[in-house]
Parts: sequence; structure tokens; C-alpha cells
Amino acid sequence: MPGERARRHRRYGNWSMHPASADPLLETLLALSMHSLVLDAVSDGRPWTADLIDHMRLADIAHAATERPSHELLAGLPQLSDGEQLRVDAVKILIYDDASALPLGRLRETVRITVIQLASSLPTADPGCCDIE
Repeated sequence: MPGERARRHRRYGNWSMHPASADPLLETLLALSMHSLVLDAVSDGRPWTADLIDHMRLADIAHAATERPSHELLAGLPQLSDGEQLRVDAVKILIYDDASALPLGRLRETVRITVIQLASSLPTADPGCCDIE
């Protein structure tokens, strides 16, 4: 989506956030949203396979990013690399620091908007991850 990154980075500036720190937080929130949906599928009895992510609806990811309680995004995380753990720890600070509620809400909404924009750019009516090329 041409220009979307530049627009997002301008929004970060309006929020007094730097893209070098905000983008990784955004990516981490996206990954945590997807992970929570995988856990739901597994708890519903679906086997853990790559198909879980391939058939994950983008609308469900967007919804999870904004509507899931924060503790559900952090539940059941596997062993993470040091870099991944640092990102998750940064998200935890946003979640548990009351002064960070606004930046966290803005980032979660940005994940939702970004996923919805991606979905609307795809030719499929209700796209899933497998529709992204």
C-alpha cells in the first residue's frame, strides 16, 4: 500500500513516538493477536499446523488486535528468542503501565486499521492469510 508507511510514521510523530520503536511494537501486537487466535483454534480441537495461520481470516486478526483483553494476547507464549522477548516485554510495559493506555490503544487501533486496509486491497471477499502474496 503505497504511502501507508509514511502516513503511519507521521501519525507516530503526532503521538510523540518514533517509528524505530513504534513499528516493532506494532509488529509484536500483530503477532500476539495472531497467536491468541491460534491458541483458540487449538483449544477448540484443531491440530497445530501451518494451515491454522494460512486460513486465519484477516477480519479475525483485526478484531483480536483491538477487542481481545491484553492478558489473552500474552497467554500461552512459547519460548521466545531474546529479541522477541524484549518486544513482548515492551508491550507488557504498555499494558501494565496506566500512563501507557493511550499509546497502547493507538497502536492496537493501528494494527486493526492496517489489517483492514490490507484485506480491502485483496481481491477476495473475506481474505485470509493465505490470500496475501
